[in-house]
Amino acid sequence: MSGEPRDVDLLQELYSTGLLVGMLVDEELAKIGVPDELFSFLGWVTRLEPVTPGRLAAETGLPPTTIRDYIRRLIASGDARKVPNPTDGRSYHLVLTQKGKRVTVQGWPAVVAAFERVERHLHGPADEHLTAMRELREAVRRALAESGAGRRAPAPQGARSTR
Repeated sequence: MSGEPRDVDLLQELYSTGLLVGMLVDEELAKIGVPDELFSFLGWVTRLEPVTPGRLAAETGLPPTTIRDYIRRLIASGDARKVPNPTDGRSYHLVLTQKGKRVTVQGWPAVVAAFERVERHLHGPADEHLTAMRELREAVRRALAESGAGRRAPAPQGARSTR
């Protein structure tokens, strides 16, 4: 917008980049016949397991209602299961089943292929970009936490596969 600093475009770039990454990974998953539905969410469970729904919401920015829906769907499909939380008897941890682990292992080559396609076009080492992206994600999370809005964040567009 006129009169505003150009750097505000950073948020639009982040948003669009997320959507484009989802399209790229979905394309690679389709090439190897792995369903894209909830694939990225499975990736978060893989990284964090055993993980509580609250931690998943905090890491992904998805609202608790969406997290509960995704967990319900993963359990119904046999990709994940709930286990009691040893430190809090009122909650549970989510862990992948053998089936869920197989899906993530089968889909990993698609993630690598998508990364390699992007890496060819980067200026500078990928780890520098990763460090910057993690810093940006944390800054956005903290900005949301200032108002408590992070707990009410809407599901992203294209949430079908939660890229």
